[in-house]
Amino acid sequence: MSSNALRKTKKMPGFLTPLFVAAGAIGAALPLIIHLLNRERARRLVFSTLRFIQMSHQTNVQRHKLKQMLLLLMRILIVLLLGFAFARPYFAEDPVANTQQTGGKRNVVIVLDTSYSMQYADTFATAKKEALNILDSLDTADAACFILSSDKARVVASLGSEFSHIRTAINGAEVTNETTDYLDALQTADEILQPLLIGQKQIYLVGDMQKKGWESVIETDKLSPGVTIAFVDVRAENPRNLAITGLSVPPVVLTEQKAAQLIARIHNFGDEPLENVPVNLVIDRRTLGTAQVDIEPDDIADAVFKVPPLLTEATHTGWVEIPDDELAVDSKRYFMLQSLKAIKVHCVNGEPDAQNGDELFFLKRAIEVGNAAVPIDVKVSTKLPDVAELTKADVVILANVQGLTLTEAQRLESYVSAGGGLIVTAGDRVDSTAYKQTLADLMPCTFVQIVGDAIAREQFRVIAAVNYEHPIFAPFKEPNHGDFGKARVYRYFQGMVTGDTTVIATYDDGNPALLEKAHGTGRVLCWTSTIDREWNDLPIRAVYLPFLHECIRYLALVQAEDVPEHRVGDSIPLHGFEEQIGTEVAIFDPGQAETRLLPEEDVVIYETTHLPGIYSVHASGTEPRYFIVNVDATESDLGSRDIEELTSMLVGTPTDTDGASGAAAGELVAQYHKDVEKNQNVWTYLLFAVLALAIIEMFFANRL
Repeated sequence: MSSNALRKTKKMPGFLTPLFVAAGAIGAALPLIIHLLNRERARRLVFSTLRFIQMSHQTNVQRHKLKQMLLLLMRILIVLLLGFAFARPYFAEDPVANTQQTGGKRNVVIVLDTSYSMQYADTFATAKKEALNILDSLDTADAACFILSSDKARVVASLGSEFSHIRTAINGAEVTNETTDYLDALQTADEILQPLLIGQKQIYLVGDMQKKGWESVIETDKLSPGVTIAFVDVRAENPRNLAITGLSVPPVVLTEQKAAQLIARIHNFGDEPLENVPVNLVIDRRTLGTAQVDIEPDDIADAVFKVPPLLTEATHTGWVEIPDDELAVDSKRYFMLQSLKAIKVHCVNGEPDAQNGDELFFLKRAIEVGNAAVPIDVKVSTKLPDVAELTKADVVILANVQGLTLTEAQRLESYVSAGGGLIVTAGDRVDSTAYKQTLADLMPCTFVQIVGDAIAREQFRVIAAVNYEHPIFAPFKEPNHGDFGKARVYRYFQGMVTGDTTVIATYDDGNPALLEKAHGTGRVLCWTSTIDREWNDLPIRAVYLPFLHECIRYLALVQAEDVPEHRVGDSIPLHGFEEQIGTEVAIFDPGQAETRLLPEEDVVIYETTHLPGIYSVHASGTEPRYFIVNVDATESDLGSRDIEELTSMLVGTPTDTDGASGAAAGELVAQYHKDVEKNQNVWTYLLFAVLALAIIEMFFANRL
């Protein structure tokens, strides 16, 4: 629909206070009446024949009459113009008649789509031109409002704003990296127009009418009666768009292992098959490989890359990209991965000099034997290490530790919140009261009481139920891959499950054996018996070594896959800043714009995720941290909805003509006139004319 299609009606004169016109007309008659009453009557005098005197007298009389007539006309005009000025004249369409025919004054809301699909080719530039054309079609008496729309609506210029302000806003509008949702913009525009009682109420939606933007709109979301909508469709014809809709990234690459595999999923949203589409893998700003894929219309294909062992132990960032695509923002997807020489485990030994042996004796032996599969470096201490040492560990194990001080508990909680893994094992040294006081928020369960006898060993429990769908137990799912039911548990801590906890394994009496809880971006596992043979015989069973390794691998490696992939516009909680409380933390976005936040607890909330890419976090005394933000791939489908279908779905009940005529009477008409007259100050020119005539009249009167 063209924005210039609106027909302008002929403007007619009118008056805000028409009584002053009548008063002016009556007042204009007064100089004429006074003139007629005071007119000099001719007297007949008899003189001798004096021809020249008679001729001179006639000439003077004629001049005098002409001046008198001019003065009379000026006085009449002064009073008449004064009445017209007080009547406040204007030139506009009659509000009642025009409301019946065209809706009278136009109240227009211009909605401009700024979602990232508008970045395709020159779509957004075309949309801005169309929005300016709509603005140019308005009269000075009309009112306009300007809204920017993506996943949320933003009113840039309220209804009635100066057109120059709206023009500046349209010219300065920028496309975003957000998705499309037209519902919020339409509801906002409808709320602005619905209360108005005078004039047309029109919404102009300028955008690509993308299907994604109409998913939340249902049949009941109709516009208010009398509100109309016009769609200015700026979509490109037969758009061809490729998008990277997903990545499968190894969370950790071990530097001494074989190459890992990275898979990028490519979607062809166009109508034509594509062959030999190049896809690049970039890590640490170095292109490490290029794959070529063939994709059928509206189909997907996978680009497979081999990630070579990375030399340094660090967090690496990168992306997969499709070069030279018309919509570049969804043709680049970011990721990060960790490279390690080995998994670092720090064990806090709660019973290092036990009579029956070291608490960690079997654990250390199991790790040494299994190092050929996955390298694991173990450090042992009797106390929780400081922050610098703690942050180096991938997994921390509290083995039969009596308890932690409040400071240590806060340090450990921050470590887990920031992505660390924790394993808590029970034993006779554990003080359940201390755990309740300092580790209640971190623990998957509350230790209630010790159950069983580890000395007589006549009675025992077995692990009766295991969740084989969990990554820890998945390797034991097949027959002959390990039987946990053969292990005997003589004693354990009865645990009462806390909120958001998953029970992975249970004893035959129904009490939990292994529990898991997410905390921040990290995870906690709790084994309710001992890690050595003091309370069970699991360490001498064949499943002990792989079970221990799977627990460590799960916390150090697999959990990284569960870290949420942030989207543009998300609010992101960043944990692990207990040492920075009171000290600013600097966050740099992909454009290197800096945001400084002051942690009040161990977490800060970052909300300025307007750009897709790699964000870095810098805090005093710590290594930089990174997080990734990507666009929502659901916006990549550029298919659009039919305009006629949308119109029938949205337009409500038409406005009743008789009702519009009645509403346009009385105070409403006066208000309409007043609004129109603000931009047509004819009365000021009339007063200037009155002043000029008064000066001229004074000059002529004094010369008579």
